[in-house]
Amino acid sequence: MRLRHRKWSEEVLKENKDIGINLSDIKSEDQFFSFNELEIGSGCGGFLLELSKRNPDKKYLGAEINVNAFSIAVKKASEFKKEQTNFLFLNSPIERLIPLIKGKQLNDIYINFPDPWPKKRQHHRRLSYLPLLKEYNRMLKDDGTIYFRSDNVDLFNDSVNYFKDSNLYDIEIISPFYSEKVSYLPATEYETKFRNKGVNINLLIAKKKKR
Repeated sequence: MRLRHRKWSEEVLKENKDIGINLSDIKSEDQFFSFNELEIGSGCGGFLLELSKRNPDKKYLGAEINVNAFSIAVKKASEFKKEQTNFLFLNSPIERLIPLIKGKQLNDIYINFPDPWPKKRQHHRRLSYLPLLKEYNRMLKDDGTIYFRSDNVDLFNDSVNYFKDSNLYDIEIISPFYSEKVSYLPATEYETKFRNKGVNINLLIAKKKKR
């Protein structure tokens, strides 16, 4: 979804550096060591905020490359930050964040409705492509899990093959997937919009293989 620039975004981001930062705000790698849950492509923030509300004992980090979506997420989160302190949004591509995450730091990684990058020459940009699957495996604890959700059939089928080819995960596929039937994956803004249009949602659950 394309999001337009909001006039209020600069002021909101300036006033909420405690819950929304960009790469230039990072003072040290230690800033991220306490987080054990990661959403890649956190969009407008609804999913991460709902999960952090349901699980106050966990700490959630949401990475979003689109500054307009990031701004909306921070504004939305500013309404909850007095009651919830277990989340942080980061405006950054995932490739820049990965080196800042320690090995075996994360319990779960959530990838919700990423860009399908449909052209073959673009496939290396997909968030489920093999080099990134190896990095996710490094960051996950021994019992860690990836939740990959998509409405794009080609991306989802290709991603299933990427996970299988990596030989790093035991996978489960739920298709179609209904977030209202589970407690571990609330709906995202994108899912709600396209579910209302009759679009099927697919879920891949990838558990790190025991070595």
